[in-house]
Amino acid sequence: MRARREPGPHVPDPDRIHMALSFHGTRRYVAACVLTATVGATTWALADARARNPEPRPHRPPSPAALAEQGLRPPIYAQLYAWTRSGEQIATAQQQVLVSCMAERGFTIEPAPVAKAGDAAVSRPTPFGLETLEEIGADSQRQAPPEQPQGEAFNRALYGRPGHEISVKGKLLKVSMPAGGCQAEAEKHMLGDGRVRWTELRMQLNEGEQTAFRWLKRDSHFREANEGWRQCMLTNRVQAKDPLDLIRALPPDTDIRTHPATKADVHCKQETGYLRTAYARLAVMQQRWLDDHPDVLKDRTALRDRQLTIARQVLRGRIG
Repeated sequence: MRARREPGPHVPDPDRIHMALSFHGTRRYVAACVLTATVGATTWALADARARNPEPRPHRPPSPAALAEQGLRPPIYAQLYAWTRSGEQIATAQQQVLVSCMAERGFTIEPAPVAKAGDAAVSRPTPFGLETLEEIGADSQRQAPPEQPQGEAFNRALYGRPGHEISVKGKLLKVSMPAGGCQAEAEKHMLGDGRVRWTELRMQLNEGEQTAFRWLKRDSHFREANEGWRQCMLTNRVQAKDPLDLIRALPPDTDIRTHPATKADVHCKQETGYLRTAYARLAVMQQRWLDDHPDVLKDRTALRDRQLTIARQVLRGRIG
C-alpha cells in the first residue's frame, strides 16, 4: 500500500507532531494571511476609496527574503519558524526512521520531500496583517488534493491503536499525540524520553508568543508607529484603528491584491516604516518573556542538540 506523495517540496514545521489541538481558555483568530494571538471587538469605517481617492503612489515592495528575515527577528519566531540546516537534517532523519518502521510492518509510505534550508519559503506568522500584495495569487487559490484512504491496517501501523494517545496540557492548549505506531516510534527515536517535554516546550513558546503580543499593544513605540500608519491611511480615505482591524472588516470574498484599502495598507506600512518598528518592538517583548522563562530555551536547546546528534547517525546509515 502506498501513501500519497504531496506535490512539490514541503517544509515541515521543525516542531511538527501530528497531533490534535483543542483550545481552552482563549480563542485564536486567523483571517487572510493574518496570524495573531488575540481577538477583540473592533469598529471601523472604510470609505469608498475606489471612487473617492486616487491610487497611492507606488513603492518598490520588499523582497520575500527581506520580509522573511525581518519577520524572523523576534526570538520566539526564530525558534519556532526559522528553517535551518539543522532542522532539515532532523526532519530528513525522522522521515527515514518513519519509512523504515512502516516497511518493517509491510507498508510503503512516501512522505513529501524535505526542502533544503535556504530554498524554502518561510512559513511564519504575520501578526501585523498584510506585508505585501505580491505574494498573494495563484498559490493561495490552489487546494491540496483530497487525502487518499489507506485502510485501517495502514493507519494502525502509522498512528497506533485508536484511542491510545498521550495528552499534554498547557495554559492555552491541549495536545494529543499517538502513543504507538510508526509516527510515535520515529519521534521517540529522535527524542527518547524527551518527547513529552519537547511538546510542552513548544506549547510554552506558543504561550510566550501570545503574551508578548499582548505586551506589545501597550508599548509606546509600537503605539506611535500604529498612529503614523493610521494617519497615513486617513489620507487615503480609509479609517481603521490598526492593520488587523482593517483585515478583519473586509468581506470574505475581497481580492486583497486589488482592493484599494489593502493597497493603501501596504503602501502606508512601507511609507511609515511600520513593519520595521513593529517587529523590532515585538522582538523586545519576546526577549523579555524568554528572560522570564530561562529554562524554556535551555531545555529546548538540549533536546534540539540530541535530535541533531541522532539525525547525523541516521543519515550515516545507523538507524537502529
